[in-house]
Amino acid sequence: MQTWATRHPALASGLELPQQPWAVAAPTDKPDGKTWSQQIDKLLAIRQLEDDWDGQGTPAPTVEVVDSALVLAILLRQDGVIPPTGIVQGVVGEVLFDWQSADGKYVEVEVTGPYRAEVFIHQPGQPIKHLRWEAMRVEGATS
Repeated sequence: MQTWATRHPALASGLELPQQPWAVAAPTDKPDGKTWSQQIDKLLAIRQLEDDWDGQGTPAPTVEVVDSALVLAILLRQDGVIPPTGIVQGVVGEVLFDWQSADGKYVEVEVTGPYRAEVFIHQPGQPIKHLRWEAMRVEGATS
């Protein structure tokens, strides 16, 4: 059975996702008011999309892709990761999570298939890091 590397130490830290300080607030709190519950509701809405959702013939993400994104969201929430700035459907059937911070750091996780994701990490003044996340395997590159 394929699944996300739920307790692999690189899940949140390897993706360089912002962690919520446990002593300050609950892991679902975020300064902009977004919560993991709201983001999970977005994923449930994306799960209901049909092909041509934008009137341009764009395919809807498959149930397997959205369910993988849901599982990932739940695991990230449990690991204390701050909710993403946004979650949207992509134009080739993927689901995108993004985190943007005030210091200019940008992390994008593109769930492209069942338990598969492409991760892009941009830190101002540094090369973009690109990781491929597939079930229990992580491959990384810097461009």
